[in-house]
Amino acid sequence: MKKSKFFISMFTLLILLTGGPFQSTVNAQAISISNDIRPYYSYVSNINAFISIDNGYATCLGSLSIYYDYPTSITITLQRSENGVNWSNVKAWSNNFDGIGVHSLEKDYYVNSGYVYRVFNVVNVRNGTKIIETASVSSLEIHY
Repeated sequence: MKKSKFFISMFTLLILLTGGPFQSTVNAQAISISNDIRPYYSYVSNINAFISIDNGYATCLGSLSIYYDYPTSITITLQRSENGVNWSNVKAWSNNFDGIGVHSLEKDYYVNSGYVYRVFNVVNVRNGTKIIETASVSSLEIHY
């Protein structure tokens, strides 16, 4: 009896120290989300930003998903950079939304070539006049 308890204890310790059979499952899951790590928000369930440029016209999109019945706002800002490091704001748009669901704001704007562009999306969730959550995300960068 003492031998079996010893072997079970050693086997359990070995599994805990090496990750055992559970390690590959955890690593596979971590790899699948490693390119899209996002913070956890209390009210906003999803937030996205998107940009495309076609013949100098940038299409800028920001969206959010919310499963709570609070007023929200989306502010999307078109930003540009010469080096991809220092960003300056080109143009910003905002809109307010009410209720549960997916809300989005899409705007077009003519841009100059020779820059890197992105869209920065900031979402505010309100309870009355108080902001109870702010979420933000940047789109992928496009060199035009």
